[in-house]
Amino acid sequence: MRKYLLHVLIISFVFLLTPTVQVATYAGITSDVYIESRINGEFEGWDGDTIIKLMNGQIWQQTEYYYYYTYSYMPKVIIFKSDYGYKMKVDGVDKAIGVIRLK
Repeated sequence: MRKYLLHVLIISFVFLLTPTVQVATYAGITSDVYIESRINGEFEGWDGDTIIKLMNGQIWQQTEYYYYYTYSYMPKVIIFKSDYGYKMKVDGVDKAIGVIRLK
């Protein structure tokens, strides 16, 4: 019995030390794999084929048609995997938009 309790205690301790995975939830999609960055410069919304350059050097292009005008300077973005590719959520825009990585 003591040996069993010791094993249970050790297993419980291991689970406590295991790091948790951060999860991003946007637009009803939950993903444990995501990228956080900022847009390198001005963001003037989505125009159907917008190209976004990020501070981390990546370049992404809009693949999902959506038109929305807004202006912000270096807004935060989160890119996450969805069922049909990747989506980008820009601070200040309610909708996450489909994107593809160019670089």
